[in-house]
Amino acid sequence: MGKYLEMLVQHADEKQNKPAEGNKMSEMATVFGKQSQTITKVERYGWTVKDSPGEMMRLSKHLLRVHPAYQRHAIDSKVKMIASAWSWLACGTIIIGKRGGEYWVIDGQHRVMAAKSRSDIDCLPCLVFETGGVEQEARGFLDANTGRKPVSSIDKFRASIAAGDEVAIYVDSVFRRLGVVPRSTATRAMEIKSVAWAMTRANENRDAFASVMELAAELCREITLHEMLLDGLYYIHTSSGISINNTRLRDRLKRVGAAKLIESAKRASAYYARGGARIWAEGMISEINKGLRDKIVLKGLNT
Repeated sequence: MGKYLEMLVQHADEKQNKPAEGNKMSEMATVFGKQSQTITKVERYGWTVKDSPGEMMRLSKHLLRVHPAYQRHAIDSKVKMIASAWSWLACGTIIIGKRGGEYWVIDGQHRVMAAKSRSDIDCLPCLVFETGGVEQEARGFLDANTGRKPVSSIDKFRASIAAGDEVAIYVDSVFRRLGVVPRSTATRAMEIKSVAWAMTRANENRDAFASVMELAAELCREITLHEMLLDGLYYIHTSSGISINNTRLRDRLKRVGAAKLIESAKRASAYYARGGARIWAEGMISEINKGLRDKIVLKGLNT
């Protein structure tokens, strides 16, 4: 019996002095955890910082200026709504770019205009950043607005031009040369709403984009430049095996005219119960082939 008790005591001592397997795993996890903490996400993924922190200031509303190159067109009804029921909580802070001793509104144009219409408001809370020029402020406007609240394609386009975006500058140069006017509510002749389409196509193929815009400008002297027409012409030019600069095809397109081409694109879209450049192009080719004995046959299109 004494020998049995001696064995039990010896076993208990060995168990006490030997680290448990669970404890070993815990120690290893602690070591590895400390090692993993030495590398931050910033280092691991190469995250960057675009600019320096701003400074909180209270500025007179009369000092705050709005640059037309990158700011969206102000909506009078929105300004009146903010002014008529002013809320400091809703106002929050105005994002400002300080440049050459002047204070330019990057984000908060409507709030600033609303404050200027009220005699009981003088200073506004502002987060002021030192900026190097209009380009940096325009990029700040895009970063502050994109993904946080809707920015129309026209406003984004104008801001991209001011920010020095190469494609936007090229598109703008084509528009100006042809007398095309980008407008969010395009209702008049030679106005275009589809600047997002223009940016995409110019980025894909500048020569094709320019050719389509030149023809569309000729066709749309009395109506707006409709995206159906533009995308249909682009598809014909780039995917049908024949250029819209082909004399016979170009003459037929002009003779039919923009209004009928758009109407035929709509009919094709209704027939197939879907839209898209190829469908619109097919409808347009069908229209220009009406009455022709020697029809214009394009690759991949049912005419």
